Amino acid sequence: MKKIVILIFIYSSSFHAKAQHNGDVLIRNGRILDGTGNSWYYGDVLIDKGKIIYTGKHIEIEASKIIDAKGMIVAPGFIDVHTHIEGDEVKNPTANNFILDGVTTVITGNCGSSHVDIQKYFSFIDSLKLSINVATLIGHNDVRKFIMGTANRQPTENEMQQME
Repeated sequence: MKKIVILIFIYSSSFHAKAQHNGDVLIRNGRILDGTGNSWYYGDVLIDKGKIIYTGKHIEIEASKIIDAKGMIVAPGFIDVHTHIEGDEVKNPTANNFILDGVTTVITGNCGSSHVDIQKYFSFIDSLKLSINVATLIGHNDVRKFIMGTANRQPTENEMQQME
């Protein structure tokens, strides 16, 4: 009997602790597609400090912001691995062309073209406060042009080292 009482206490304490954890954002009543291939279900998503910390059936937790997602789908954002956003960042900082399709992260610098000074590029991207996340590849064409100009020849050993 003593073991059962202890187990009940431990179980109820852990549930109570979980239920008391507050988050920044609670998305309630959404049709959750978790990206794992499992069937969708109606439930809630709790986000704290920008990270998803809980998904599941209806939970009784307080949050700074509560979003009622009834009639909506809650799903991970898509990553578009081949985009050409160069120059459009300033024209379209809300990135509705991506966001409305569920894309939350884009990868640019495809097809051999990119910014060469990546730190400067990301500082620029951060200053725009875009609605999407941006990653970039380093385009071989632009790196080569930065080191060699428009010379149509094999790179020297020194130039090759600089490009590496």
